[in-house]
Amino acid sequence: MKHFKIVFLFFLLNFSSPTFGYCSSVIFTVNITDLLKLTVPGKKLILENNKSRKLLQTENDALENKLLTEEKELSELRNTLSTDEFRAKAIQFDKRVTSIRKKQAKKEEDLNNQIRKEEANFLKAIYPLLYEILSERGGVVLLDQRNVILWDSSVDITSEAINVINRVLGAGIKLDEK
Repeated sequence: MKHFKIVFLFFLLNFSSPTFGYCSSVIFTVNITDLLKLTVPGKKLILENNKSRKLLQTENDALENKLLTEEKELSELRNTLSTDEFRAKAIQFDKRVTSIRKKQAKKEEDLNNQIRKEEANFLKAIYPLLYEILSERGGVVLLDQRNVILWDSSVDITSEAINVINRVLGAGIKLDEK
């Protein structure tokens, strides 16, 4: 029995752990967020999206300031207008504010949808490269690390993927399919 335990321990130690320098896994992980943030085309996409968000925010701020000024002017007219005249102007102002808010909310929704579409196009553009890396390593499954609780760093292909994406796609990637 003692001899069996030694043989069992020998097999357990030699065959249960991966060999050094080579990962024999068929499941690999990648950090999709890092691929977006740390690759040249991903950084370009983020920069353009941030510019669009900033333009919309600047437009919203300007409209807000304009409406606040108009509201103040309307409040000052309260003392000089009859109740009916003031009420009519206030209702008209409220309708304009509501219309502007709806229009700006629609612009924001459209921008968010466009950003999601561009990020999806980025992923579609890099999938063949990820598949190539996965195949070269003998893998059959690639998981986004956001959906994995624990993994060994030997199955993480993020750094390699970043290098390949930058080398192959660089800054010349065309992400939108308009």
